[in-house]
Amino acid sequence: MSIKAQLKQKFGVELDEMIERFNQKKKDRFDYDNSALPAWGDNTMPDFITDLIEDSTFLSELTLEEGVKGYRDIALLNADITLQAKSGCTTTPDGSVVFTEARLETVLLQAGIEFCNEDLNGKITQILNVIGLKKQNGQLPADLESILIAYLTRVISKKAQNLVLSGDTLSGDAELALMDGLRKIIYASADVTVVTTLVTAATGWTDTNGYDLAKELYKGIDPELLDNGIPIKMYMGRTEALTVLEQWNQDNPYTQVSPDKNTTNMQFELPLMGIMVETLPQLNGTEEAIVMPLSLTFLGTDEMVDMDLEIKYDDYNDKLKAEASFRLGTQIVWDKYFTRLEFTP
Repeated sequence: MSIKAQLKQKFGVELDEMIERFNQKKKDRFDYDNSALPAWGDNTMPDFITDLIEDSTFLSELTLEEGVKGYRDIALLNADITLQAKSGCTTTPDGSVVFTEARLETVLLQAGIEFCNEDLNGKITQILNVIGLKKQNGQLPADLESILIAYLTRVISKKAQNLVLSGDTLSGDAELALMDGLRKIIYASADVTVVTTLVTAATGWTDTNGYDLAKELYKGIDPELLDNGIPIKMYMGRTEALTVLEQWNQDNPYTQVSPDKNTTNMQFELPLMGIMVETLPQLNGTEEAIVMPLSLTFLGTDEMVDMDLEIKYDDYNDKLKAEASFRLGTQIVWDKYFTRLEFTP
């Protein structure tokens, strides 16, 4: 007798009907239809890292190096040649060619979240708020899997930006101690251009000196970047950026400057200088201001096929779990083209 026949004889129903009843029971217990979710196993989402990066304005601006397993030496060419008169048919090579030797290392990161029945019922509204959605006539605006993917991506994106900017292997914060970020790399480099202002650290950014400080930092930028149209941005905190706007608008009532209303972080063009100022929450209140050439600031990620985003249903424990694993790293090259502000002690 077949297994199906034995089950029907014992329970009085066909196997397919038993499975359907079990799935309906899961749906009733969970309140959300999870029948379309895969069993506990891999559910690779190869576009995950792209979504994660694009969800962060700052990370999406950096130069992306994909497929970095462990580390990769960044190969950028800098050639210095000499223009000389040609005599007859002979030529004499004169100049130098230098490849950067900066090493871009990535670390393997993992994050996850799980919901039991009561958790999901109580938290679905908060989840929708995080991703900017709300219920429509009492119904979810998308399938549960898409909602959880969007939620996990949004949360990890913020943490990834924190790590890329403020990571420090010596930090007491476990999430920041995973790797060294851009702030530590830039402040530790002896080759980065430092603009030391006469303003003291005790004074800092004020409504009467904010624009002056930003202009002073701008003047320290290597002219080669500006003359060759290299994309650069001046990064600072929102508190510091407000002082820039306040001083300029107070001194120039007929040429007021307002931030771009179409961006989540504050962005505006520094008056008379033509460089974009962009605020980062990680710099807010730090009194730091950094000019970064975006093409020389690298973000390293893993191979697409090795980046996993998994949404799984654990039927034994009646839980939904969302997990992500990926590699991430950052590095700068040609440090002399980076500029930071420093106050007089």
